[in-house]
Amino acid sequence: MIPKPFYELLPYIYMLIGLFGAISLESGWGKLCSVVLIGSGVVVQQLRARHRAHNELFRKLNRGRSPQSGSGAAAEPTSRRSMPEPRSGRSMPEPRSGRSMPEPRSKRI
Repeated sequence: MIPKPFYELLPYIYMLIGLFGAISLESGWGKLCSVVLIGSGVVVQQLRARHRAHNELFRKLNRGRSPQSGSGAAAEPTSRRSMPEPRSGRSMPEPRSGRSMPEPRSKRI
C-alpha cells in the first residue's frame, strides 16, 4: 500500500516530470510522452477532486438521516411512483405560444 502523503502528491509528480521532460528533451517522442504525463497528472487530479466533491455532497445530504442498521427500520426509497401527479394530469408542459405541434408531412411519391 502506498503511503497517503505520497499518494496525494502523485498527480503533481506526474506533471513535474512531464514539464521537466518537455523542457529538457529534444526528440518529438520525448515531448509527446511529456505531454501525456502532464495530461495524466491533470486528469488524475480532476477525477480525484470530482469524486471527493461528490462524496462530500452525498455526506451533506445524508447528514440528518439515521443509518439504516442503527434504526432497525429500513428507509423507504423515493421513486417516481410515489411522487404526486402534476395538477393538469399531463406529463408534458403546455406550449407557450398556445399553438399545437404541426402534423408530420406525408411522403410524396
